[in-house]
Order: sequence, then C-alpha cells, then structure tokens
Amino acid sequence: MHTWSVIRLIILRHLWTSPVRVLVTVTGVAIGVATFTAIQATNESVLRSFARAIDLVAGRATIEIFSGELGIDERLLPVVQQVDGVSAAAPIMQMVAPVADRPGEALLLMGVDLFAEDPLREYRLADGDHPPGIEDLLSPDAIFVTAAFAEAHGLQKGGSLTLLVGPRRQRFSIKGLLTPQGPARAFDGNIAILDIAAAQVAFGKIGRLDRIDLVTDEQVPLDEIRARLVKVLPPHLTVQRPDRRGHQVEKMLRAFRLNLTALSAIALLVSLFLVYNAVSLSVLERRRQIGILRSLGLTRGAVAALFAAEGMALGLLGSLLGVGGGMLLGRVLLQSVSRTVSTLYAYLRVEEIEISPILLLIALGLGSAGALLASLAPAYAASRIAPKDAMHLGSLERTWTRRSPLAFLGGLLLLTASFLLTRPGPVGGAPLFGYLSLACLIFGVACFTPLLLRFTGTGIHSLCRGRRAPLLTLAAGNLSSQVGRSAVAVAAMMTAIAMLVGLTLMIGSFRRTVELWVEQTIRADIMVSPAARFVKGSQARLPNTFIEGAARTPGIAALDPFIGQRVDLLGQEGLLAAGDFEVAARYGRLLFRRGESATILRRAKAEDGVIISESLALSRGLTEGDRLPLHLPSGRVEPPIIGVFYDYSTDGGKVVMDRGLWARTGGGQGADILAIYLQPGANEAAVRRQLLTIAGEDGAIALNSNRALKARVLEIFDNTFAVARALELIAILVSILGIFNVLWASVVSRQREIGVLRSVGATRAQLMRIVLWEAGLLGLLADLLGLIAGIALSLILIYVINKQSFGWTIQFQFSWWVVIKSSIIALGTTLLAGYLPARRAARLNIAAAVAYEG
Repeated sequence: MHTWSVIRLIILRHLWTSPVRVLVTVTGVAIGVATFTAIQATNESVLRSFARAIDLVAGRATIEIFSGELGIDERLLPVVQQVDGVSAAAPIMQMVAPVADRPGEALLLMGVDLFAEDPLREYRLADGDHPPGIEDLLSPDAIFVTAAFAEAHGLQKGGSLTLLVGPRRQRFSIKGLLTPQGPARAFDGNIAILDIAAAQVAFGKIGRLDRIDLVTDEQVPLDEIRARLVKVLPPHLTVQRPDRRGHQVEKMLRAFRLNLTALSAIALLVSLFLVYNAVSLSVLERRRQIGILRSLGLTRGAVAALFAAEGMALGLLGSLLGVGGGMLLGRVLLQSVSRTVSTLYAYLRVEEIEISPILLLIALGLGSAGALLASLAPAYAASRIAPKDAMHLGSLERTWTRRSPLAFLGGLLLLTASFLLTRPGPVGGAPLFGYLSLACLIFGVACFTPLLLRFTGTGIHSLCRGRRAPLLTLAAGNLSSQVGRSAVAVAAMMTAIAMLVGLTLMIGSFRRTVELWVEQTIRADIMVSPAARFVKGSQARLPNTFIEGAARTPGIAALDPFIGQRVDLLGQEGLLAAGDFEVAARYGRLLFRRGESATILRRAKAEDGVIISESLALSRGLTEGDRLPLHLPSGRVEPPIIGVFYDYSTDGGKVVMDRGLWARTGGGQGADILAIYLQPGANEAAVRRQLLTIAGEDGAIALNSNRALKARVLEIFDNTFAVARALELIAILVSILGIFNVLWASVVSRQREIGVLRSVGATRAQLMRIVLWEAGLLGLLADLLGLIAGIALSLILIYVINKQSFGWTIQFQFSWWVVIKSSIIALGTTLLAGYLPARRAARLNIAAAVAYEG
C-alpha cells in the first residue's frame, strides 16, 4: 500500500470525520500563533518606527554630536565646522510639545537653521504654496507643519496652532505646509519645523543646541573624522553615527520586549499541548486500524510518520490561520504597547502595524515545527503498538501507568534544574537562565499530572465506593482509567493557571511595592510641573522666576525644586538629577537600601556626594563609598556615593545630587517638578490660586495634589501591564479548548459504556453529571498544580527575571484572592468546556451506542 494512499484513507478521512477535534485543535494553535505573531509584529513596528524616524530626521548626516539633555554650547558650532573632513554642519533643537486642548496629541518640534539645511535635509512645501519670505522664515512665531497633520486637525496655511512649549502656552502662525518627504514623514507626520533662534527662545535654551548634524567628506574615513572631533570637543559630548541612536533605543527596550516575547511564547506553548493531546487521542481511538495496518506489513516508522504528519497538518493549518489572526491582533495591541513605550521610554507615534515576510515565515515555521515536535511522542507510542495489543485500549493506558513513575522522576529532575538555573546571573543583560528556569518549572510540574490523575481517580473511587456517590465514583474511575487522555489537557490547563497566578502575584507584588514606594517618596502637599511634562521627550521646565515667586507665597513652608537631565551613566542612558537635600531630609523620606533617609541626605550635601538608584548600583556593580565618574559641561567629577535608594521611575539608573553641587557643576536652571510643603493650617486652595497667578495667563502648569499624583503613577503602572493581562486570558482560552477536546473524545470513545448505563436505568441528567464531574475533577487538579507552579513562577519572575532585567527589588506579596480567582476560573472554564460533551452523552441513542465499536 502506497504511503499517500494510507495518508488519504486513514489520516485525511479521520480528520474529516472528527470535525470537532480538528476545529478545536486548529483554533488553539491559531490563537497561540496569532499571539506570538502579534507581539513580535508590535515590537518590530515600534523599533522600525524609531529607526525610520531617526533616519528621516538625520537626513544625509553621517555623524552627529550630542550630549543628551545637557545640550551643547552653540559657540562650539564654528569649531566643528573648521575640522578637516567636515563638509557641512547644521545645528538642531528638538522638543516634544503637546497640542493645547487636544489630550494625547503632540508634535516633535525641530528648530533648524534653514540656511544650513540644504546639504542634510530637504523640505518641500505642499503644491500651490509659494516660498515664504525671509521675514516669515525668521519670525519668532513661524511654524511649518505637515500637510497630513494639518488635514487631520482642520488647519491651513495662515492659521494658528497653540502648543504647550515648556511651562507656557505658545501660539504659532502656520507659514506653510510640508509635503510627506524627508523629515516630514517622521512620526507619521506629527512633526513641525521652526527657526533655530525661535526654538531656543521657545524652549528656554538660549545659547544651547541639542545636536549638531554633520556631512563629511566621502574621501576621509569616518573614524578619522570622529577622532579629530573628539580631540577638539569637551569629553561630555558624544560623537557617533546617527544610526547608533537606533541601537540605543533597541537596547533600552530590550528587557521590555524580551518579557513580552516570553509571555507570548507561553501562549504558544499551551497551544502546542493541544496538538499533543489531539494526536494522542487519535492514537487511542485508532488502535484497531493501527493493528490492521501493522498486520498488513506497514512498518513502525511508517506508522509514526502517519501520526506525525497528522500533527504537522493540524499545526500548519492552525499556523496559517494564526498568522492572519496575528496581523489583526497586532493592530489591537499596537496602541497599548506604543502608549507604554511613549510613557516610559521615549516619544513615539505608530499608526500602522508593520509585519515583515520573515516574521510571518518564522511564526508559520514555529507553529508547524512545534506541532510536529508535539506529535512525535504520541507518534512514537503508536509505532510501538503490537498487532496483538491493538484491540485493547487498556494496553495503552497500562503503558501510561507504567511510565507514570518515570514521568514523576523526570519532573523532580526538571524542578531541580529549575532551582539551579535561578543562581547564574544575566547573559548580556538578559535573564536567559531565568527563562530556562521557567521552562523547566512548567515541564517539571506537568510531569506530575499522570501520577496525580491516577492517584486521584483511585483514591476517590476507593473512598466513595459503596456510599451515596455513584456518579462521582464513575467519574473518578474514568480519570484513573484514562490517564493518557487527560494528562496533557490537565498539563495545558495547569500551564495557563500557573501563568495567571504567577503574573497576578508578580504584578500585585510589584504594584504593592510601588504603592509603598510612592507613599514614602511623594510626601509633598502640592506637586507643580509644566503640563507638557507628562509627554515623554517634552523637556519642559519651570523657570527660576516661577520658583522664586512660589517661595514668596504665603502658606508655603518649603520648596524642593527637582531637575533632571538624561545623560550617559557608565555606558548606559540614565537620569542625572538634583534636589534640595535639606528640604528632602526634613519633609521627605526616601527608601534607602541601608541607612536612614535624613542622615544620608544631609551627609551627601555636606560631602558633595550623590545618591544613586538601586538599578544603577546593580547593573554597574556600585555600592556605598564608591566614587562615580561623571562627564559634565564643567568637566569630569567623581563624587562619592553616599547612599543607594529604591526607585521604580526608571530602569536606566538615576543619580541625584544636592542643588548646590548641581549649580557648581554647570547644571541647568529651573525645575522639572516643584514639590511644595504647606504650613500647618494653610489654605491649599488659596495657595493654588496664587501659583496660577504667578504662572500668568499663558502659563501651562499642572497642579497635582499628593493623592492625584499617586493615582497617576499607579494608572501608568496598570496601563504598562495591560498587555500581560491580555496574554493571561489568551492562555486560559487555549486551555479551555484542550479540556473540551479531551471530554468530547472521551464521550465519543465511551459510547458503548454510555449506552449500557442508559439501558440499565441511568437518566440523561445523571450522564450529564458524570461528564461534568470529570470536568470538575480535571479543573481541580489543574488548579492545584497551577497554584503550586504559579507561586514558584512568581518568585522566579520577581527575584530573578525582573531583578536581572530592570534592577528592581520587589517585595513578594501573597494574595488569597489569587487562589479564589484561579479556582473560580479553573472550575468555571472546565465545567463550561464539559457542557457540550455532557449534552452529547445525554442525547446518545441507546441502541446505536450499545452497538458502537470503539
């Protein structure tokens, strides 16, 4: 018999006659592949958007000079222009400005010297626009927006646009519309151009530049020109190729992307349990056919190939559907992920999902190859069935019974490996051993399912025998006699429950830790900041005039102006900040790794020292007493590290000094946030009115109460983990399909038994209860194992993966609500999955069921 004939007659015919199982399995694989595809496509779209924006804004620049938020003295521009090999140099100012009265809408403002831009970038006005005159180009309120932005917001040439620039509302006159070419294509058109001098005034950075873009002589090697520039420029400036910023962004997002990928991989793993389960059930149901084929001379290898081909077919079909579904799901997830990135990392605007053909092939290959691997074990088991044993289902279940102790031993070894893998540190900054530990944990606990099913079934059967629980006894007997069918479904459900419990405990512990941190750190009565500050990349600051005016306001006991700038901290981007340590010592309370807050802050002020965040200390191996080298505009300094504090506002690291030291090292003026402590009995409403008066009519400041700011921090936290919670639900949905598959196949294969029960007086309601009892027992076992695995998973996430990814110490917080929630979900979903199989069992025709040949 030819192989294709066997596949057509045996495999394809079986798939055609088992539509429910095929539909459930294919749907599960499709969901898993769709989740993986969507997460990868979202990550890829975010990075491509960053890279494209950097390339478009950089134009033809081959080298750029920048210094983070510290800025560049504009007097260095002529020095750069005179370096051999530099053909052209153009100054750049850059800031993200929210659009007034349009929440969530922002523009990237670029201040450029239009007379120096030709060698680097090209700007074209929309059709019909006449070139603006010199007075329009240099007007302090002139701005050029893209035609796409103007159309989306009902703007036109000659109209006006009000933006929140720094701490003020500024009204700009639209002098022209840009076609979608060059920089005007960046950030999906949310970009505007203004004159460099106007930008310096608007941004409050007179005499400073954010960046200098260079075009160099093609005949001179870039490394040689870069070396010449480094010699003539201060050491705090960075000289690099523009595409390096894309690599920096990718590095900054690495931990965030890696964790999302790991979660999506769990959803894919759960779906592959379905393939294993489906092929295993197929082997159990067609043992007679296997025996006949083996008797006719079909080799063991051919039998294995048949069932592996079946698994491969299911995986391929599910993967094809999953890739398509992933493209749709990616569009839904894109806004959530891009919003998180914009809030925590850098300004980003991504409107369209971008999926490369390579990603589609990878997703298709992972789903198909994973399904093939998942089907190898049951395919091998099918090949080992001897013709004489093929007529007896019990022979296969006895095989599972014999192998249960081996599976138990394998589980112990995997759990041991999981524990040992938590000991090594990160690899290249990524917690790879932590992820391997999670995999060993999941597979290790899954190995306990056969023995647990067997013991549970026989135990309940023994306890309830002869008592008033005949239906439960029958259901328990089915569990112990059908370990091979149920073990994988329980393992899949266990994985989903473990993911739910682990993530819930981790997120809950993290949230509670952040709550305690916020409670201790944010103690001021009123927090004042520029309204634009809530948009990443705005760099908006309160001016010194406002701070001085606030200091004279009646009812205010103390002010703590906090200012920060993004700089290079020992090879990684971090925040260099300053505050009033004396005020913080008297009124605030930072959480330090060791020591008391007020003592550490006063000592840091007296000794011109700094305090650093825990994430920076862990990533760079720093501790109290070490000296921290910093390259600042005033020169290189090495202040002593007086304390290490807990901080969850950034994973890039933070260094904080007293404002006195900040001023002596050439730090900027103003404040990002002004913490205000009121006198006892002060009228807070009167203080707020006075602050608004100081800001003036054009002032764009935000006054947040202590409670409102804490709520804002927790809102950002919850939005950050929205995608993770969605992945929990996806994994549970896939596991429900697995339970349904098992119970449906169980009813189909036990038609004779069901017919006999009906013929001796069992009612339809009793048969439904037997199947639902089975579903409930499967759910309870999955919940028990899932709780154990989930708690262990949360500990690995908290103490290994998050610590190595972000450098944050999270205090583990156990919640009994997690136990209740997981139990409700496990029982509810398994009973729901068992309802349709139970109805099928109750509606079977007695005569046909008794005559059924399984």
